[in-house]
Amino acid sequence: MHTPGSFPLNLLQQIFIPICNDFRCALGVIEVFRDGSGTPRGFVTRVANQLLCELLAVQERDILEKELPEALSQRLALPALLHELAASGTTQICKTLSLGPDRSCSLQAHLPCPELLTIAIRDTQPGQAMISSQAEEILASLGDPCTIISRNFSVLYENAAAKELWGANLGRKCYTAYHDRPTPCEDCHAEKVFADGQIHKTEQVTRVKESELHLEVTSAPLKDTTGAITAVVNITHDVTIRKMMEKGKEHLIRELQGSLAKTKRLNGLLPICSYCKKIKDNSGAWQQLESYLRSHAEVEFSHGICQECGEKHHPQIFKNR
Repeated sequence: MHTPGSFPLNLLQQIFIPICNDFRCALGVIEVFRDGSGTPRGFVTRVANQLLCELLAVQERDILEKELPEALSQRLALPALLHELAASGTTQICKTLSLGPDRSCSLQAHLPCPELLTIAIRDTQPGQAMISSQAEEILASLGDPCTIISRNFSVLYENAAAKELWGANLGRKCYTAYHDRPTPCEDCHAEKVFADGQIHKTEQVTRVKESELHLEVTSAPLKDTTGAITAVVNITHDVTIRKMMEKGKEHLIRELQGSLAKTKRLNGLLPICSYCKKIKDNSGAWQQLESYLRSHAEVEFSHGICQECGEKHHPQIFKNR
């Protein structure tokens, strides 16, 4: 593979990552392969941000470090761009790029050397693939963390609250940034929104900065003017305190229920002897009052002598008191 001598490929990521995270602009760095006469014969994508993948309706892994299929290069008008650059004798041009009915974008192309083409595509109709500046201001002012996730699970937007909670993750895969996973989550709420276009609410437990947090996530579709879902907006609400209070109440209720289950109560009529005070149980046997209460009410007795009984049974002791 031929490497452009004037622009080392190992420096591309370092140079373009700072601007590749601009979610309002699709960016790509493309290596141009030419034949002996200098005619372009193929294109290999070296750098692509998430919006470029969105525009091409592909996954990043399908185009990064791979030769672009002719259909995709024609959709980006790459041959026409190179021809126009050569004809104009300049290294940079701006033009309008059509991506379908009622969908036009502004495209800026730069040819720093014959083997390297950089493109930046910005949607001229805010609200189709990106959010408007007014909506961005609203999301930025929310006290709760807010993120926008693309169809390929890349983070397109995060407000200040989201950055404070999880750190800066723009351009990363949401399942890696927020769940430390190498692959999408099995029960992904964003995937559900893309599937049915409905609002979904989920609760999840996660560890952030060595603390266990209970989070309630509301996921809603972000649609373009045609009604197609372009991204998912996630609003995350911290319900940790509420969950702790609920758990505390549940624990207290369980303790009270357990204590009540252990408590034996006496009710109804108790047949008791009017002389010796024995009580007749369900089997018809007469039991001492102490024995009956001990087995039915879980009480213990300590014995003593009242003054009246003491004078009656031990007069020599009690009468002198």
